[in-house]
Amino acid sequence: MVAGATWLLWLVSAANLATPDDLAAALRGLGDADLVLMGDPAGASPVRVLLASRVSAPVEKVRQVIADPTVYRKAMPEFRRVEVVSRREREPGVVDLEVAWELEVPLRNLAGKLRLRSRPSGVDLALSEGDFAPGIFHLSARGEQGAAKDRTILIVEGFANVRDVNWATRQIAKRSSIAEPAITVAAAYVLLKSLARLAEGALPARPVAAMTAPELSSLNGTAVAKAAGGFVRGREVVAAVRSRPDGRLARVEVAISVLAPEDQVIRRTKRPESFRALPGWKKITPVSGNSDQCSDIEVPCWQIKTNLPVFSLDGTWKIWPRPWRARMVAGDTRDAVMGIDVLPAKTAGRTTVVLSQHPRLDLSGFVARKLIAAEPFLEQGLALALTVVDAVALGSALEND
Repeated sequence: MVAGATWLLWLVSAANLATPDDLAAALRGLGDADLVLMGDPAGASPVRVLLASRVSAPVEKVRQVIADPTVYRKAMPEFRRVEVVSRREREPGVVDLEVAWELEVPLRNLAGKLRLRSRPSGVDLALSEGDFAPGIFHLSARGEQGAAKDRTILIVEGFANVRDVNWATRQIAKRSSIAEPAITVAAAYVLLKSLARLAEGALPARPVAAMTAPELSSLNGTAVAKAAGGFVRGREVVAAVRSRPDGRLARVEVAISVLAPEDQVIRRTKRPESFRALPGWKKITPVSGNSDQCSDIEVPCWQIKTNLPVFSLDGTWKIWPRPWRARMVAGDTRDAVMGIDVLPAKTAGRTTVVLSQHPRLDLSGFVARKLIAAEPFLEQGLALALTVVDAVALGSALEND
């Protein structure tokens, strides 16, 4: 699709997901987490996503970083090529750039062209040719009102064609209608954190500490549920990505609105049948007494057989029902954690459900290990994508008998 059609596609879906003031308020409520918004996954295609992060750098510096294509290789070392191939003066002193890029990733390098269009608060990146096209991302940096001068909010908003990137993305997209925007947020998250880290001058440029899941007691969806109250009107998705001080993933929290009363939702979270809606959860078998981990009849265990492409997630989950918390005690991603918080919603007849996860995808197979090794921020990005898909699928199941 030509660049002009890409711009038209953007205009067709151009309703703002959030105002800058709403984003700033939500980020303050989330503390040190990054914010993710997604339009209705079942709504008009393409589904737009928005990601926002607080950056410890002056707004002028952040805008310089996102407007200079030559620094993208520095921000993301996996770029093998970022080259300006043409320039067009849009108006006196304002030049749009055509940029050729190539990204080194496992399985197959990705490449294409984009058009970079500068604006007062940032830039637009229109993916005009090659992988991810058609697509467009709007990058902006705004000073955080009431904060120090070296505090900026970096925002990435847009969409991309990730379904057709390679065999793996096509297979995953076949399993769930939410898969394509979920993969988009994974890619956008890497872009967001890479540019933020470069603007901050952080060293090392990427997290290097060991990857571990948190304690179950740390899971708490209250803050993201409150943030969701300011954005969700129906089927929109709100997520928080929390990282440890060393840059590794702490957990992902995804809030959705469920059209069912709170007591009904709580009751349905206790039934294994509800979780068969999760993509890849092919078979769920309650087990007990087969090990020290599963000897307590008050704390059930579920043995999960999955059939997701690329990721191997088979294992035994131990379930604590009040509040709903789970840890994988045996299997491919041992020590992964999951939590469900059920909270009242502002709208009558609806309930807010928050799914929290640290899925230990670094243990889920060769491809996932290679991807995270090549780009450490994919630990957060892939966990975000999986948790979004799981939350939306689970929400639908909790609405129905």
